[in-house]
Amino acid sequence: MIDSLLLVDDEDLFHLIFEDACSLLGIALDLQALRSSDKADELFAEWKTNPIGRPECVFVDLNIIGSTYDGVELVRRINQIHGNGVVIGIISSSSDPGEIQRAKDCGAQFWLVKTDEIEPRLEAFRDDYLGYQNQSSEFRVYQ
Repeated sequence: MIDSLLLVDDEDLFHLIFEDACSLLGIALDLQALRSSDKADELFAEWKTNPIGRPECVFVDLNIIGSTYDGVELVRRINQIHGNGVVIGIISSSSDPGEIQRAKDCGAQFWLVKTDEIEPRLEAFRDDYLGYQNQSSEFRVYQ
């Protein structure tokens, strides 16, 4: 089980779908959702000096409307500017190979395709989580 998980996605309805699926599958003890990559970036800057409250796993939407950074850029910033230490990946309705490669190049550890039937993908991710946490799992696309 993941102690703390952060979802960064601009769709409130998807927050509910994701939270329900995580609850159903017993994935996270604590789940926080943000609508903005800017807010996530600010929090990771704070967590760099005071890690209290920092999530151990982050799902970032590819396209975050109204934000300065898209999901891939936020992944890059979290990994390169704020210091790695979290399991991080992209969650998107897209499965474009170019975008997936761009995310992988920026340090994303996984890509989860967003659909209404997200539970099977999250279940597979949950089963692989320990490998991501100890960095023994290779990048995977959950379709």
